[in-house]
Order: sequence, then C-alpha cells, then structure tokens
Amino acid sequence: MAGLMTANSILVRRGDSFDILMQFKDKNGIPLDISESKIVLSVQDSDKILKFKIIGEIIDAANGKARIKILPKHSKQEAGIYGANIEIILKNGDTHTIFPQDLTSNAIFQISEEVSDDGN
Repeated sequence: MAGLMTANSILVRRGDSFDILMQFKDKNGIPLDISESKIVLSVQDSDKILKFKIIGEIIDAANGKARIKILPKHSKQEAGIYGANIEIILKNGDTHTIFPQDLTSNAIFQISEEVSDDGN
C-alpha cells in the first residue's frame, strides 16, 4: 500500500490503494465508543468540485477503531493536488472535522504520478 499521511496531507501514488487507520480516544486516552458513527473522507478539486467521497468502515466500535480504504478507483484521478477533509459524524448528529488536524490550514490530498499505466 503506497501512501503517506501527515497532520495536514495525504499522499498516494496514482492507481494505488491506501488504508487510513484511525483510533478515537478521549482526552484521558480512553477509547471512544463510535457505534453508529460515520467517518467520511471528501476530496475536491481546486474549483471546489467533489471528486469523490469515501465512507469509512467502523472496525471495532467499542474501542474507537475505524478505517478509510482508498481504492484504485479513487486514486486514478489526474495526478495533482486536491483539497480534502475527514469528518466523524456521531450518532447524536454532532460533526467534527478530524483532518486536517491544524485548524489554521487546509488539507492536501496529493496523487503522485505513476511510473507505468496498464490502461486500467
């Protein structure tokens, strides 16, 4: 899986898969129960047009574990820099942007060039 995630950016090679694993904890480090929550990654181009949206998978709700699976159908976009965010929507409807982590900057979703393209 070719990818890299920092506090404000996600980098994936064009056509590759990449898993973003998350664990939610409270301020004391205790895992949060994320039952009935929804995790959403949204990616848009510079014109603010949505390129794709991925609904994450809750892996272990009681221990706050989730995954966003970026598939080749998502990363086959044109190589370049896009805007992105990840939100968690709790069962009570509260929505929290968890990515980017720095509230003063925008998140980057970058798709790098691939060496070869098999046409798929």
